[in-house]
Amino acid sequence: MSFATWLWGLRAEQPREYRRVVAIRRRIYRRVAPLTADVIRSPEPIPFDQLDRSAFRRLRNGGSWGKTLDCAWLRVTGEVPAGTEGAVVMLGIRGEGLVYDSHGEVVDSVSNVFQQGDLPHSGGSYRPVPHLGAAPGSLEFFADVAYNGFILYPVGRGVFFGAHLAVRDDEAFGLYYDYLTLLVLAGHTEDTALKAQLRAGLRASFARFRARDIPGARSALAGLLAAHEKPGSEFADFEYSAIGHGHLDQAWLWPIRETRRKAARTYTRQLGQIDDHPGFLYGTSQPQQLLWTKQGHPAIYERIKKAVAAGRMELQGSFWVETDTNMPGGESLVRQSLVGRRFLAEEFGLTADDMRLCWLPDTFGYSGNLPQILKKSGMDWFQTIKLAWNKVTVFPHRTFTWEGIDGSSVLVHMPPEGDYNSRAAADGLLRGLKQYPEKALNTALLVFGSGDGGGGPGEIHLELLDRERNLRGLPKVAFSRATDFFRRLEKLPITHTHRGELYLETHQGTYTTQAEIKRRNRRVERKLHEAEALAAITGSDSRPVLEPLWREVLLHHFHDILPGSSITRVNREAVETLTRIESALDEYLAELTAKLPGIGRRPAALNLTSMARREHVAIDGAWFRGDFAPYSSAVLEPVRAFPKLGFTADTMTNGLVTVRFNRRTGEIVSFLDAGGAEQSAGGLNRLVLHRDPYQFPFDAWDIGIKYTQRSPRVLHRATTATRIDGPRVVRTSTYRWGHSTIEQHVILEAGSNVVRFDTTVDWHETHRMLRAEFRPAHFGETVKCEIQFGHIERTTLERNEVERAQFEICAHKWVAVQDEGDEGGSGFALLNDSKYGHRVKNGLLSLNLLRSPTFPDKTADRGIREFSYAMRPFAPDDLAGVIRDAYRLNNPVIPAAGVSLASVASTGNPAVVIETIKPAENGNGVIVRLYESLGRPAVTALRTELPHARARETNLMEIPLGAVDLTRLEFTPFEIKTIHLEAGR
Repeated sequence: MSFATWLWGLRAEQPREYRRVVAIRRRIYRRVAPLTADVIRSPEPIPFDQLDRSAFRRLRNGGSWGKTLDCAWLRVTGEVPAGTEGAVVMLGIRGEGLVYDSHGEVVDSVSNVFQQGDLPHSGGSYRPVPHLGAAPGSLEFFADVAYNGFILYPVGRGVFFGAHLAVRDDEAFGLYYDYLTLLVLAGHTEDTALKAQLRAGLRASFARFRARDIPGARSALAGLLAAHEKPGSEFADFEYSAIGHGHLDQAWLWPIRETRRKAARTYTRQLGQIDDHPGFLYGTSQPQQLLWTKQGHPAIYERIKKAVAAGRMELQGSFWVETDTNMPGGESLVRQSLVGRRFLAEEFGLTADDMRLCWLPDTFGYSGNLPQILKKSGMDWFQTIKLAWNKVTVFPHRTFTWEGIDGSSVLVHMPPEGDYNSRAAADGLLRGLKQYPEKALNTALLVFGSGDGGGGPGEIHLELLDRERNLRGLPKVAFSRATDFFRRLEKLPITHTHRGELYLETHQGTYTTQAEIKRRNRRVERKLHEAEALAAITGSDSRPVLEPLWREVLLHHFHDILPGSSITRVNREAVETLTRIESALDEYLAELTAKLPGIGRRPAALNLTSMARREHVAIDGAWFRGDFAPYSSAVLEPVRAFPKLGFTADTMTNGLVTVRFNRRTGEIVSFLDAGGAEQSAGGLNRLVLHRDPYQFPFDAWDIGIKYTQRSPRVLHRATTATRIDGPRVVRTSTYRWGHSTIEQHVILEAGSNVVRFDTTVDWHETHRMLRAEFRPAHFGETVKCEIQFGHIERTTLERNEVERAQFEICAHKWVAVQDEGDEGGSGFALLNDSKYGHRVKNGLLSLNLLRSPTFPDKTADRGIREFSYAMRPFAPDDLAGVIRDAYRLNNPVIPAAGVSLASVASTGNPAVVIETIKPAENGNGVIVRLYESLGRPAVTALRTELPHARARETNLMEIPLGAVDLTRLEFTPFEIKTIHLEAGR
């Protein structure tokens, strides 16, 4: 329960206490003069210097400036009477605002957004604007205001309650927070003797207040506020390290343009708190917001730099934004750190020792290879709270060592209150201690302040903390940078180690929701990879072109954008942005390709993957074939006839594999591999429709586990036609139901054991989920799932609550199941080009294709959606073949007429994948990033034609570790290696 909810609950549960709190609050501010307001309304923000002063119109008290996401400027004017020194402006708005003086300088910000600890402030519906100044004479100021909805919902309107000048009674103000602090403690302490003392003191205090003796009322509470825990008592040795924070989603229930404004409001508010409260420390965690502030509000940015230099503002974490970690590619996670750390170092002078912390409090689960990425990026510590959101089981630890799939480990602390928006009141401090398994460490982090929409700590947080730092009945609280907290923590005995991913038992719907964002993101990631590889090969300086594109892509990996959990406008703009980025990359790729060596106009294509490939390529309706070495081009030769391709009314074959279809449903009922073995145990590619009921309140985020207990609707084909298309046999089926249709091409290619499903869906469902279900003949107790730079094994069983809770899992390009036995038995793999959500339990492998939630985007995924997936059997110990075909599906060769490029980089071991070739960040040479993909030790040579004078291994930040022998690179399981091929000098 939030503090605000608890207090307002007094109105119903303890009406007497509610009336007392309100009565004290009424005595704090005395109105001395009214102020009037004029307004300019607009759908989008207007910069201050573009305001048309003649366009302002009078706004009455109680009047509205607009609906959700509308913008407005208020001009507030009046006279400050003589003799009212110390008067403060009180501004009443429903919403948030950035306050400017008459010259256009930002001076303050206000908010009465209903958030965790943001109410009840001493001014009620009004907020003081203390940094404006109100000297006797004429007063004029401006407020850039916004209304972004009520809690989670786009309801209500922005309202101007009024504005006035008031004088604060400091004694009444002090009494209000004295009373509130002890009232909350009295309601939550389990010490019955203390509870009785507190209740008695509160009664005595209010009696004096009623007698108009406010100093006496404070005096009645002074002894209680001065009482400390005795040595040896329950809380005597425990201390919270408190850091102010204003978690600000880059987009969510508001668009990115609004986050820019929210960042300015948040920073202004916190810089004011830093000026007003000695010792207060504030932390900010996303460099993207700092860059926006630098661009839009340089004066605020300079104040931020001074606060950082003075040690009053902490730059937390090293990622560019608080990214999702389930769905971005491995290279994208590396760039989150690379781009973020470079900005912090260049702008603020931070060193590697200042940037050891990864700060992802609100991300929806954490990849099993994140520890290695963090460690090799210079981070040793990790902070989140999100596992406190588990729906089924309670994650058993808050302070522990986290070991990734390669053995790398980081120190994790999850603030035990389970909140990154702590209200810093007694109820939260006590709850945190109660649910902290490692409380014997006598330390924990307290992250306090209003968040999600920004804002950070307000008056109420700091006033309560001033009184709670060493108060009987509570653990001690001291301001501390999070970095200093982790430095102390790493010296303590940490007993538990968690291995593998940090799986969140909720929000599994985000693996699927907003399929178009996910599809376009994967395409953009691939084309960034291609552009960097070609830039490195051609010696081009790609940074001016690619760095701004990378920043935009990384921004869109934020944990409410790529996961699809934002409003309609955010999703629409994300698709538009990714489409624009893809177009820019296509232009740049054409420019780079033109720099490659040529051989006239002969048909050719580029393979920019680590895998040797034999490919069929269609160009202008004609089919060609090429044999490609890794990172090379190949001349394309016209294809001949393929006599082994064939089909009947219900079968297809390429002479290697044969599939047979159910004529009614279109599913594959038989899949015979090259050896004649049956791969189907109960139907493959059965298209089904599940009910996906509204999940309150997180509809786009969540899938109800009960769907697994209900039989789905099996779709029946409406039409089918089969044809031979060059090297492929293609069976096209359509499915219709309601207002939706599917057109699916089932494709067998000559010489391949892969069955591909190219799918177009015109989707117009509500609260339904479209899935493709497979029951393969080979299925074991675990499933291998590709993640960044490797794969993770998960159970396919449901023996306990933890296993049952993992009813939907995330994977990248492939998942694979196989018989148990010696080094794995025969197996079955499912590949995809843009999907992430899978269910792999009890013989069923189910790929989540589309969902149709209604909140916060009523239009989610409606319309035409295209995607491809594929299946293939694999022999024992041939997982490398699965990985190769997954890259082939996701990274098609690039037609490039006349290009002639010999293989520029390859490895001698199929287990070792060259994931990235890029220009070095320091401008000297080329970076080659490789990883071991099969989960076992490997040795390989890196063969390269890229010119270089020497080779060094670096960390992911390209900081040298030492010389390396390219003829013998030794990898531990899932190890990532970064090689810098330095140019000669």
